[in-house]
Amino acid sequence: MITFVGIILGMFAISVMQLVLAIALPHIVTEIGGGNLYSMVFSSYMISSIVMIPIFSKLADIYGKKRFYLIGIGIFATGTLYGALASNMPALIAARIIQGLGAGILTPVSLALVSDMFTAEKRGRMIAIFGVVQLVANLISPLLGKSITEQLGWHWLFYLTLIAVLISGAVVAIRGIELIINSSKAKLSEIDFVGGLLFGALCVLMVGFSNLISKEGSLSIISTLFLFGIVITALHLIRNERKHKMPVIKIEFFKTKIIRRSILSSVVAGAIMYGLIAILPLCGVLLDSQGFKINESQMLLFFMFGTTSGMVASSFLLKRLNSAIFTKTIWIMMSISSISILYFISLGHLIVFNFLNTIIGLCLGTIMSTFMINSQNAVESEDRTVLSGLVQLGRYMGASVGVTVFAGVLPEVGMINSVSQFAGAFGVLVVLSVLGLLNEVL
Repeated sequence: MITFVGIILGMFAISVMQLVLAIALPHIVTEIGGGNLYSMVFSSYMISSIVMIPIFSKLADIYGKKRFYLIGIGIFATGTLYGALASNMPALIAARIIQGLGAGILTPVSLALVSDMFTAEKRGRMIAIFGVVQLVANLISPLLGKSITEQLGWHWLFYLTLIAVLISGAVVAIRGIELIINSSKAKLSEIDFVGGLLFGALCVLMVGFSNLISKEGSLSIISTLFLFGIVITALHLIRNERKHKMPVIKIEFFKTKIIRRSILSSVVAGAIMYGLIAILPLCGVLLDSQGFKINESQMLLFFMFGTTSGMVASSFLLKRLNSAIFTKTIWIMMSISSISILYFISLGHLIVFNFLNTIIGLCLGTIMSTFMINSQNAVESEDRTVLSGLVQLGRYMGASVGVTVFAGVLPEVGMINSVSQFAGAFGVLVVLSVLGLLNEVL
């Protein structure tokens, strides 16, 4: 139990870091500059995590989960310290890349450690606590980020996170159970290193292409080259995954309709969730400066409250409702709310905007919980871990591109002076919501 508490502390710190940084970033940009690189603070973290998750989850099975948990903690702590000391935006982005590398190791290894530490009777309850921790992090992070930034300064977001992860690492190192090394039958040669790197390269190219299109509004020579690189990399990835014995992306999953829908939904939902996390604090800062009774933490809190409520409610409702009709209805609500919020933000109706912001979060949380449950129910037990990883990769891929597009259609942070300038970003929300609905219907 002491080891379990240490792991929970580490995962809680990582979860909170994401959201408190979203609150602080508008203020960080004001202090150190680099508004043109705003979206890279989020997307760089996602991309570096993507490369690590599939590779190190299997390496940990071969060489020991506790060992790789401590490696992940060390890498994440290094990035966190570097972030606290960052004096410009490129340094902050470099710190986020290092943090992402560490988080990409910690995320799958933490759940695997818990599975090894407890018997089958207790395992479900312990893993459920992970979900509760995530929900708590969603709710307290906006207010926590605002308070720390104002009272201590944004550097302390990193320092406090560093303290938490170091305590977590120390607890696991000292009190952690000694797990058998080489407990897996997998061999080093069977790990899909090429697939992981190709998938990471594909995400980098997609982020670059999205950034160019959102800034330029049309295809240029450079963006065409990026598009060509995306196609070539995707083809190589598909070819590699079809041939590999233990692929990062199991192509056979896409032959099943419900799994295909769930994976595509995870990409769209990831783009929406992290895109809104990036821009809502900016919107709150602007409204606060114009005399509205709301700030960046409250703006994000409405959204995260809705998301958390949706995740909790859907886990109970899905068992009692027709899954196909339920998911279509939620996507319809999401699309209508997205169109409505685009209209009301232009009118400056803050009460209606906040209500719609909460509804969008509610729909998104429901969607994320639903596609995970549906996809898990569609495969045999031996494929559920692989599928969970693929859904997670899809969400991170969507997040990497979504943040870039949402932030890319905005002017540079220092040049935002009107709420109407957010119309393009909320227009992207409408497009993504409709795409999610079409994926479900067609």
